[in-house]
Amino acid sequence: MLIALGALILATAAHVYGARLAAHGNYGWRIPLAVGPSSSRAAHHVRRAQLAGWVLSLIGTFPVVDNYWETAPILSAGIAVAVLGIVNGVPSLTVTLMHNRRPQQA
Repeated sequence: MLIALGALILATAAHVYGARLAAHGNYGWRIPLAVGPSSSRAAHHVRRAQLAGWVLSLIGTFPVVDNYWETAPILSAGIAVAVLGIVNGVPSLTVTLMHNRRPQQA
């Protein structure tokens, strides 16, 4: 369980790192809330950070979900969705909203 928690913390850090890279690469411009295609060098680093975050979040979610799978599979699926949503969505969304709140260039 401790390894799962560590993986979830690293996944959150990877998503924050990727979002910060995107924010620095788009300084002065708004970042879209949805991830879109881009061909810049920074975008490839952002994709790698997001991929690492997703893989680590899946590794961290499996031990948490495994505790409830035999007795309550619906609860287990709900916990998995909640953990994946919080770990993968909230950090990127928070950094994006903070970046878009600053005054932008015309």
